[in-house]
Amino acid sequence: MTRLTIRGYARHRGVSHTAVRKALSSGRISASPDGTIDPQEADRDWAGSTDQSKPRNSVTGVPKMARAAGEPSAAMFTAGPESEGAGEGGATRLVSSYAASRAARESYLARLAKLDFEQRSGRLVDADEVRAHIFGLGRRMRDTLLGIPDRLAPVLVGQTDQALIHQIITEELMTSLGELSKAPPLRFGPKSETPS
Repeated sequence: MTRLTIRGYARHRGVSHTAVRKALSSGRISASPDGTIDPQEADRDWAGSTDQSKPRNSVTGVPKMARAAGEPSAAMFTAGPESEGAGEGGATRLVSSYAASRAARESYLARLAKLDFEQRSGRLVDADEVRAHIFGLGRRMRDTLLGIPDRLAPVLVGQTDQALIHQIITEELMTSLGELSKAPPLRFGPKSETPS
């Protein structure tokens, strides 16, 4: 490939000529004494010295390609000359690993934000809190129902009329179930009120 001027190399990279000048002045790429740039050598140097943690755009030097916010650049996954013959997988593997790690991190952060939103909006509740509340209601129901024989035994001891016995048992069950239905409503999450 022929050597290029600064502006020619900028067009080749898809970046501004200012980005190429900055790369030259910082030593990220080099030019020959006549000021021309070998594009293959400069591409290799550019890829090897680019900080992948910084945002990609036309000023920092990634080719012009639209991408969604948070999406890794396609240039991060392309195999270039630096990966051929590079020791432990080359710079491409390192760049791909960084991009994959960053994508995984962003995915987990998004999931955590969704869970936090759902919990604050009352759509998601703590499972331990629900279990404790259900256990409390079950124990209250058990105690109420197991108390019925103790309350009715003295009343029914001398009764022989089956209709009257049936009526007394039914009334006691209705009273007990009515008391159970007056339990406070379930409230979980940030608005939870602790019963006193």
